[in-house]
Amino acid sequence: MKRLLVIAAVLLGLGIVVGAIAFIASTTAETQRNDDNAAAYDHAEKGAAYLKEHLYRAAINEFEAATKRSPGALDPWLGLAAAYIRLGNGAKALEGAGKAVDIAKDSAGAHLVLGRAHWLSRNLEDAEKAALKARELEDESTLQSAELLLRIYFDRHDDEKFAELLDSLDETDRATRELAVQQAVRRGEFRRAYDLQTRYMRRQLEAEVMRSQLALKREPGQYALYPALIHNLVTLGRPKEAIDAAREYRGDSQLDIDLGEAHWLAGNTEEARRCFERASAGFTHRLPAEIALYALTGEGGHWRAAFTAERLEKDYFLLAQLEDSLPKASPIQKAFIYRYAGLFDAELFEKSAEYALEVLKAEPDHFDALMTLGTAYLRLNRIDDAMRYVRQGSEKNPERAEVWARLGQLSLAKGDAAGAEPMLEKAVRLEPRNASYLYNYGWFLDQTERDAEAVPYYERAIAASSLSFEAMNNLALLEAMAGRPDKALGLLDRAITANPDNDAAFMNRGTYHAGRRSWRNALADYARAAELNPANGYARVEAARTHLELGRADIAIDELSQALESDPHLAEAYVLLAAAYKKDGQPDMATAAADEAKRFEAPAK
Repeated sequence: MKRLLVIAAVLLGLGIVVGAIAFIASTTAETQRNDDNAAAYDHAEKGAAYLKEHLYRAAINEFEAATKRSPGALDPWLGLAAAYIRLGNGAKALEGAGKAVDIAKDSAGAHLVLGRAHWLSRNLEDAEKAALKARELEDESTLQSAELLLRIYFDRHDDEKFAELLDSLDETDRATRELAVQQAVRRGEFRRAYDLQTRYMRRQLEAEVMRSQLALKREPGQYALYPALIHNLVTLGRPKEAIDAAREYRGDSQLDIDLGEAHWLAGNTEEARRCFERASAGFTHRLPAEIALYALTGEGGHWRAAFTAERLEKDYFLLAQLEDSLPKASPIQKAFIYRYAGLFDAELFEKSAEYALEVLKAEPDHFDALMTLGTAYLRLNRIDDAMRYVRQGSEKNPERAEVWARLGQLSLAKGDAAGAEPMLEKAVRLEPRNASYLYNYGWFLDQTERDAEAVPYYERAIAASSLSFEAMNNLALLEAMAGRPDKALGLLDRAITANPDNDAAFMNRGTYHAGRRSWRNALADYARAAELNPANGYARVEAARTHLELGRADIAIDELSQALESDPHLAEAYVLLAAAYKKDGQPDMATAAADEAKRFEAPAK
């Protein structure tokens, strides 16, 4: 008699963890001896193997073959549903999940998959019923059922049920914790969001602090450890220790934001203000610095300075302080507060727009309100609305470069490249030393294959600001294409220095090193890019390409599997996977991967 077929397949469907699905053999000992049932089991087993390796077409073919040989077996229907959930096909997923539930009405796993399929299809009421049934059956899927229910309540804005379920959980996984923080932000409970995030991170941060402190006790001169140590101490609410550690630091990193927050927590508001003023003057962290100064002083002018920042940084501590500012804030200040909060949850741009519109009722041409509406509606993908309010701003303020820069960007968003160019060029003429406007126009010229014209604008953007890492990246690519590799590498190094938390900078430098066959450096940069942004599947794809060059097919397969775990729609990953399996001596898997790559081919006309 064959054993149960169990596949531990972690499926990611549109940003939601689908969880381990058990494929339970449903046939009796007698029917399993039947040739059809035995063949169906073999097909399901092969399908499960393909599914685990993200080879969905091959998996679907095997599961479909199994359903034809034994329509009453549970395994293939669950497999089909799981594969289609992964591919984002809700209708097909519902077919398989519905059959699975008909066969095994008491299977929590089957109801969970049905719930996922309904959620994917945006049938939230049916998704809730299925997830509640899975939770009622209380098997190993309980935590996944809870996570699915929370996702449903979040999407449905059912805050009461969300809070009740979250409070009932003894343990949570990463996806649940992130959702809880986002839900608090969406409700405007900024302090709760910060408290939740800190609580969830506490054990990890305490361990990191202890390791750093022990390392510094052994070797006090390891100054590279101090920035992270100080940041973690502030996050843990230990400001005195953070301030004491900062006194020992002798490195080059700017600590003013963390030090300002430490003094704020310690009640030293004047010293905190001085720290934030220094941070703003240094430009690198202007956005959080100016927001902190607004929260400390209530002076609205800090918002205008904040939104001239070149780098967008999210700081949950500062967001929490803004909650206290809301009750006494003016409508335009509330619009600004929610404009910043929109970086944490895009739905809050609706609130930003709501308060900006309130300002316009009293002052129809209020410039900050018009520009805030332009930002909010752009982020909400309401391009025509954004264009209308920014154009109104341009009619009343034609001498301001900001309106032309925004109109140019909005024209590009509408696909009107011809209309965008004169606006982007006019913004540069009005503010010839604005790094952002110079970069935007250079990028436009670059994208329209006018490389020679783009170069001076990139160069001017870099000269105007040491934070213009995008200009450095793009100019580096043009220099490399022009046969000037040393200049290219210098620019890529500067881009990483300008923004060391940006994965794209490491990706570009990794690609440069790979082109020069400097494999070790390339792999180090790709690894750093993947660490900074785990959702960046391309970092692992390029690492896999490098490992293939080095003859390490097995490592390449592992890298590609991780890439496809985060995104099953990476066509190039399947092309490389086919080559890796072939080199690894797995011809069947190579054929399946090559067939999967065909999923991305354009249909014949």
